[in-house]
Amino acid sequence: MNHDLIAGTELLAKGRLVRLATRPGDRIECWSGCLWLTQDGDLRDVILEAGEGFVADRPGGAIVHALRDARYLLLSPS
Repeated sequence: MNHDLIAGTELLAKGRLVRLATRPGDRIECWSGCLWLTQDGDLRDVILEAGEGFVADRPGGAIVHALRDARYLLLSPS
């Protein structure tokens, strides 16, 4: 288990949302709970359950909303 990754997760309480400055290739991983997300200019709605992830495929950022208390991690390629 990678404790550095776990320490880097962010908590998002049910009903709260956050805007993430994502770039194509960035990955949003849901570690617990349930998240809804959408990217700027994208009509898709993405639902992530614990253990699932999404790779951003457009510039401009993403909005993430917690459908249940959740922990997430934003990973950028090196």
